[in-house]
Amino acid sequence: MFNFIELILTKPSQNLVLKIYHNLFKTQTSMKFIEKLLINPSELSKKTAKSARKKFFLLKAVYDLDKASVNDLMKRLALSFPTLNNLMVELVDKKYLTQHERGESLGGRKPNLYQLSDKLFKVLTVELNRKSARISLVDNNSNIIIDSNYYPFELSTDLRELPAFLMLIRKFLKDHKLLMEQISGLSISMPGLVDRYTGENFTYFYEPGFNLEKHLTREFNINTKIINDAKVATLAEQFYGKLKFKKDALVIRLDWGISLGIISNGSIYYGKNGFSGEMGHISFADDGELCYCGKRGCLETLVSGNALVNKATKDIDLGIPTLIVSKYENKQLTPDHIIQSALDGDQYAIQLISELGSKLGRAIAHFMQVFNPETIVLSGSFARTSMLMITPIQQQIQTYSMSKIASGCSLQVSTLGDNGQAFALARHFVNCYFEDRLGMN
Repeated sequence: MFNFIELILTKPSQNLVLKIYHNLFKTQTSMKFIEKLLINPSELSKKTAKSARKKFFLLKAVYDLDKASVNDLMKRLALSFPTLNNLMVELVDKKYLTQHERGESLGGRKPNLYQLSDKLFKVLTVELNRKSARISLVDNNSNIIIDSNYYPFELSTDLRELPAFLMLIRKFLKDHKLLMEQISGLSISMPGLVDRYTGENFTYFYEPGFNLEKHLTREFNINTKIINDAKVATLAEQFYGKLKFKKDALVIRLDWGISLGIISNGSIYYGKNGFSGEMGHISFADDGELCYCGKRGCLETLVSGNALVNKATKDIDLGIPTLIVSKYENKQLTPDHIIQSALDGDQYAIQLISELGSKLGRAIAHFMQVFNPETIVLSGSFARTSMLMITPIQQQIQTYSMSKIASGCSLQVSTLGDNGQAFALARHFVNCYFEDRLGMN
């Protein structure tokens, strides 16, 4: 797929550049809002192309810094003050950048701070879990444009179930009277082996030769990005939560499944394809239960919301007394039913979660030995039960991790709330947008 920066680098003839550029505007809805304002196709030249590239780099730098002063941007972009100032004046004038409150100063006048304008990007965010979907409309500055809608939805490995997912997105658009033309892009988080570069999910909605990200881009005629849910949880903590300014950290996301996000030297570690952090599919029990991945004894069969639901269902069938029964009655049992019962003081539910914490603690101790993190953050729905899990987790860490490693690591609980994932999904989309335009992928 061509982008404008590729046209600059390949240096085709002026007529060919103009022809390709106009074709891109006709066929690529992802190039419909920022590009039209930054570049006038009728005035396309090497000079305007170079200027556009500088503007993209400038906008990306401002977004990376969240709020940036001129001095911050001069250091990052290696631009002279006159050049940078001219670009800033134009971008402020065109409403791409806004000036905010003055920043801190070591003496003298406080510097002006700049930020991307609100609603420059409007991103439709979709958080897919095993049993539900959450859809929101969020802008580039973490403003909720349309509040989240929750939908019951059974995530499937079968590609034939994909149309049901597409219907959820269309329902959200219809219910809120939204047109795709009003949206900058679609950003989706989901469990499974998601290729960071191609957008393929090799676990859900999969069959050989099928690319989920490209399919959704064609289906909705809008730029679409798909990312693993643990990576989004890590991005959320890194920019909005407990891991600001942290260099080496782990995020353990515990919901229906369990997964791991890794920050190494200040950056999210993806691995070769983006498959890093498949914590749930490391073997922890010889001759254990068969996991859906096809292996036996995976950690996820012992430590996950799914494992707790399976155990509770069997115990309830055997007649164990518990308040959990009153929480779900004839509906399908979920981890939230167990969590709420534990928070309401049900002894059986408390015991279930305490035992889960003990097993999780042993796994955490192993990962501490490998990664030597400064901070570990517990996220996901089970973060609500942290007061029941922290003690057994710490006991296992003390038992199975070297004291020098354990003492240098802080165990934290996520405080982001319901919108953290949506904010991170919007950030992921905007990051990918600039990287694609600047040929950084």
